[in-house]
Amino acid sequence: MVDTAWGTTFWGQRYGDWDEVEPPRATATAGNPAQELDFLRFCSDELLACYRAERDVLREHSSAPVTTNFMTTNCKSVDYWRWGREVDVVANDHYLTAEADRNHIDLAMSADLTRAVAGGRPRMLMEHSTGAVNWQPRNIAKRPGELARNSLAHVARGADAVMFFQWRASRFGAEKFHSAMLPHSGTGSRVWRDVVRLGADLGSLAELRGSLVRADVAVVWDWESWWAMELAWRPSVDLDYRERVAAFYEQLWDAHLTCDFVAPGQDLAGYRLVVAPSLYLTAPGTAAVFGRYVRDGGTLVVSYFSGIVDDNDAVHPGGHPGALREVLGLEVEEFLPLRAGERVSLTGGATGDVWAEDVRPHGAETVLEYADGPAAGKPAVTRHRLGGGSAWYLSTRLRGDDLAGVLRGAYRDAGVEPADLPRDVEVVRRHGPDAEYLFVLNHTDVDTRIEASGTELLTGGRCDGLLTVPAGAVAVLRTG
Repeated sequence: MVDTAWGTTFWGQRYGDWDEVEPPRATATAGNPAQELDFLRFCSDELLACYRAERDVLREHSSAPVTTNFMTTNCKSVDYWRWGREVDVVANDHYLTAEADRNHIDLAMSADLTRAVAGGRPRMLMEHSTGAVNWQPRNIAKRPGELARNSLAHVARGADAVMFFQWRASRFGAEKFHSAMLPHSGTGSRVWRDVVRLGADLGSLAELRGSLVRADVAVVWDWESWWAMELAWRPSVDLDYRERVAAFYEQLWDAHLTCDFVAPGQDLAGYRLVVAPSLYLTAPGTAAVFGRYVRDGGTLVVSYFSGIVDDNDAVHPGGHPGALREVLGLEVEEFLPLRAGERVSLTGGATGDVWAEDVRPHGAETVLEYADGPAAGKPAVTRHRLGGGSAWYLSTRLRGDDLAGVLRGAYRDAGVEPADLPRDVEVVRRHGPDAEYLFVLNHTDVDTRIEASGTELLTGGRCDGLLTVPAGAVAVLRTG
């Protein structure tokens, strides 16, 4: 059984007895990738088993809810889809990458993925910082208003509780320069005043507790595909799972579309648009779900190097993209990785890098072609009409406005309308049984105005038609 699953006939790696099976060890060259993938599964499962054992002891002595710290977008080694079912309440840690441009987008992605791991249920933010952390290369302090804006961004995307590490700044130890609710400068500090103000603001938002976030767009996230894709000896060192997910998520965020994340094989009914930025490992059951979704009228967007292998890291028979050939209506005859710094031009003015493919359509129509490079004259972006829906495929790495341009075509197919709002103004809705709540977070340095009516909960004021949100500030409206 092990020999079949791990393909041990390659390089004469067959086993004669279970006692011969050991964890992956240092080797003179690449090891068995299927074994390495199963070992990563084993490690994740054993960590979960340890948590279950500790949780069950606590349950023998207490009826209090039990949870533990997640780090959903940054902890590669743990499959949180499985963990989410085992905690009484999902609790996540999130720390801004302080130097990153527009780091509020990564915050939103973490919040949305955490909500998905929680099954859409209310959750908590167990840790974030009031200001600078102590373990990044350059620990940038948060600017005035950023503490509240970060905190309320998590609330907007489904958190019912927001906590900080740490309460009082430590005078000694490894984290003595990590920010705290009560900093070294004491209660006369701006940070302390901001913490107190945030506490009062959260009190005024108590009625949101239990309300939910709804989304029209879903993004596929798979820890196992991440593990498998980044093992040794893939076609290019530039294949980067998290980079592709973040690139697509940024464009959806810039279109002011609220996203759910979904696990492979999850029911997709109710989503008008589903995006799979990187799904190297694609089981037949996952492909079948995609096929039904598109035939039933959905719009699917898939990026390169997806659908390639099965659960055992074995290449699907019949050519790439394996499990997704039918739904995408094409065949990839050959991968054409690009050299470091090499770029390819596409018709329409777009530019790709890192990756190209020799795409042969079998029902799909060409949206954009390669204008130069190793696949010149071949399809670069395709669209396959299947049943009542469509499946889009991007065979090169597009970023920024080039990726946004392709996604606009998918939005039209899906009937999804991006909001006409200023860049870096974040708008999210929570839905309760008796009211809806509109969060507007202004991440810019200038005041912004949007059309909205309702009661602003942080001030108690009434808004009729036009809401002004000062630079760096947050507004929360009860709108119905």
